[in-house]
Amino acid sequence: MNYQTTDNEALSSENEEILTLDDEMTTQAAIDETMIEMTGEMVEHEMTAHMEDSVVIKMKKTVVILCPNDACNQLYKPNEFKLNKSCSNLIFGKSLLVMASELLDELAHEETLRPLLEDKFNAKSFATAAIQSQTIGETLQKLANGIAELDRALYSQVVSNYEDLLSQATGIEALEGVLKMMKTRIESLTSSVDRIGAKVVDPYQKLVSRTDQLVRLQAACDLLRKVIRMLFLIKRLKSQMQGGIREITKVAQTFNEIDQLVQGSDLNGIQVVEDEKPWLARSRKEVEAHAKRMLLQGLELMNPTQVSMALQVFHNLSQLPSTLLTILTGFKDAIQYDIQRALDPTTLSAESAGSSSSSSSFSSSSFSSSSSGPGRATLPTPGTSAAWKAALWTKLEKLVNSIQKTYSQIRQLGVVLDKRRDPLSQMSFMDTVEGTPAHTLLVNFWTIITEQLAVEFAAAAKASTFLNQAFESDYPKLVRVFGDLLTAIEQSSQEGAKQSPYPLTSSKKNDEQISEHETALLKALSPFEKAYLSRSLSRLLDSINQLFTSVSRGPPREDDIITAIKVINSELSSAGGHTTLARVIARNVEKCIKVYNMKCEEMLQTGKEALQVSGPPCPVQLRNQALVNALYSFHKAVTQNVLTQPGLPQGAASVIRGAIQQTIVQMEAMVSIFVNEVQSVMGQMIASMHAESYGGDLKTDSTVGTPDTPCSGYMKELQSFTSRIYAQHMCQYLCADTVHKQLLGVASRVLELLVRHQCLVRPLGEAGKMRLTTDMTQVEVVLSPFCPKIADIGQPYKMLRTMRRLLFLSSEHLLTETTGMGDTLPYSYALSYLFSRAPSDLKSPHQLQGWSEQQYSDWMDKHPNERDRLVFIQATIDTYLAKTKGQGQSKSTPILTVMAELLKRGLGTM
Repeated sequence: MNYQTTDNEALSSENEEILTLDDEMTTQAAIDETMIEMTGEMVEHEMTAHMEDSVVIKMKKTVVILCPNDACNQLYKPNEFKLNKSCSNLIFGKSLLVMASELLDELAHEETLRPLLEDKFNAKSFATAAIQSQTIGETLQKLANGIAELDRALYSQVVSNYEDLLSQATGIEALEGVLKMMKTRIESLTSSVDRIGAKVVDPYQKLVSRTDQLVRLQAACDLLRKVIRMLFLIKRLKSQMQGGIREITKVAQTFNEIDQLVQGSDLNGIQVVEDEKPWLARSRKEVEAHAKRMLLQGLELMNPTQVSMALQVFHNLSQLPSTLLTILTGFKDAIQYDIQRALDPTTLSAESAGSSSSSSSFSSSSFSSSSSGPGRATLPTPGTSAAWKAALWTKLEKLVNSIQKTYSQIRQLGVVLDKRRDPLSQMSFMDTVEGTPAHTLLVNFWTIITEQLAVEFAAAAKASTFLNQAFESDYPKLVRVFGDLLTAIEQSSQEGAKQSPYPLTSSKKNDEQISEHETALLKALSPFEKAYLSRSLSRLLDSINQLFTSVSRGPPREDDIITAIKVINSELSSAGGHTTLARVIARNVEKCIKVYNMKCEEMLQTGKEALQVSGPPCPVQLRNQALVNALYSFHKAVTQNVLTQPGLPQGAASVIRGAIQQTIVQMEAMVSIFVNEVQSVMGQMIASMHAESYGGDLKTDSTVGTPDTPCSGYMKELQSFTSRIYAQHMCQYLCADTVHKQLLGVASRVLELLVRHQCLVRPLGEAGKMRLTTDMTQVEVVLSPFCPKIADIGQPYKMLRTMRRLLFLSSEHLLTETTGMGDTLPYSYALSYLFSRAPSDLKSPHQLQGWSEQQYSDWMDKHPNERDRLVFIQATIDTYLAKTKGQGQSKSTPILTVMAELLKRGLGTM
């Protein structure tokens, strides 16, 4: 491989070298190893080239590669660059590189010639500097020496590489021969292309011309076919127009075909078509007018056949949405005009004066409406208010009839739209107009009507104080007037629902539910409803407050209560059976009842005087009893006179029934204050039984064991107390059911306490058991005023009977026989009783704690959980056993065995 240096190469700078790839090197040539290392004055070459994609050359300075392949002409940074293997030849002049490096170093050492090596060398600046330094001769001499040195170096290189340069010249001559050959071949190829083009272009031009002619011919044929079709349709249309109204749907269909034909092509300028356009326009208007009259007439007469035919015509004319919007807008505007006329004080004044002025209503031949609002705020003169009100309600009734008629027509229109279907798509007309303004107006028509009512009524009330007062004071009448409208609408909706699930169908399921129509209407009238309900509540509360005007007067009397009940009935009857109005008035009645209960509660006294049980009722207790009786009388009057009122809706009755139930709760709370005190005193009497002795034997007590065995002293005292309390206090209450319920609770508590304290009696002998049995029998007589049938008490009575049997059951049979322990009598009660059979050194649970029997009873009330009680008893027994074992006196008795087994059973059931 040869490394050669060309004459036209030059080193551009100290850090750059120009390497040229020789075109004569073959692609199989390999560059073994080439490493370029620039270290000032020396350049060593080692390069490696392989038949791979590229060769990496390591170098320390920037090298510029000049190659016939432009992709290789890149400026690479030190340490790494790549040579593409597509470069076929590479000439490296080692001697050139060495010589260039040496010359550059010599020039760089010459201070005068050093500027020549700079990238931004300026000849003028260099000459100016030489003149100013007055070294022109010396500088010229150095330049001449440098040029001579370069000439010598170039000459030396030419001489040493003479043969290679000649070979390069020979290669250039060969290249020129190849280029001449290529030029000849290119000219031949150009001539061949021209001949082929001459054979192709002419047929192509003819083909394009024929294609354009065919397109124009097809367009002309298509236009001609459409014109023929147009003339045919016009001829058929003229024939159908002679058929009159019977052929109107076919006429509309033909117009639809004509419209589609015209939309698909431009027929403007064709004389035969232009001549027919005026007639087509007149005919279309005539068909539209006939269809509109047919639609309005069908709605007026509620004839679905005519409505269906008219809708089909407009559908065929592609005018269904726009026509529906026009019709519905006309209805809406007409209703708005009727509302304004009905609420115009000017017309009211004229009608009340005797001049009849009929309100304009929507007709089938007019869609226009006036936007005039209510007139001046004319007020009735003295003596004419009745005539004004009569005229007002007459006009409102006419307005309601107009709205009902319009709504029925809208309903009929909706049903037909839902049932009528397009013959081609089988879609209902309702589906075809869905999403359009007409569909929105149709579905929300009732909402729009109620919004108009709300706006116009509010404007009329603001403009006229007479109208405002009339609507507020006679709101129930206003509701009844529009209630008739709602009834008619609901019937229409229910009938329409059987034919079509149209969106205007009411969602009302029964009389107690409010339909969507009623909700919207009441919302429109809500300002007057609020004012009326406020006045109604004021009247109701006034009637209640009058019952408590004087504190010294005492609780309300029955006559006064009847007067208040009449006011309540009057307010409810004003609703006239209207469900919604009756319900909201019933809520006012509910507030009235709550106020009555609250005032009675405020008058109740709960001091010591109100709780005394030692004698007859004191004045405070008599007053409290009168308050309870007043609550009872009020409850009775509401139940008998208000809830039984004819025509009272169930919803309103339910509201009042729930409110009056709170009166019963209030009565029970007021009675319970005294009854709780009675129960507490009876509990203390029962606890006093432990002051008596029950440890005697039958042999020592001769009064025990005979049929005339006397009862205990506490039982005699208890019998006297119950008889007196019932006769002097409880019989004064009129609310027998409430008193009976309260006393039944007292009796239940007394039996429970009696059994509990009998279980705690210790010591207990046979004579004591007989006396306790007598007490159990006597307690039924004691409680008879409170509970005539003591068996009605339930669980406490069963406890009493079980305890009676347990008293005389031997310890051996306690575990074997069915005693009812754990079922009717808790284990804790039975174990408390068995302590009386245990050794005397085994203290009862309350004795071990240092409690009295009453304290132990209170602890049991605070711990109703049976497990807590059993654990407490077990701790007592365990303490006893541990004590005896520590003293070395551990012994087991039959009763302890029985008690341990009962404890095990009781805890096992938890």
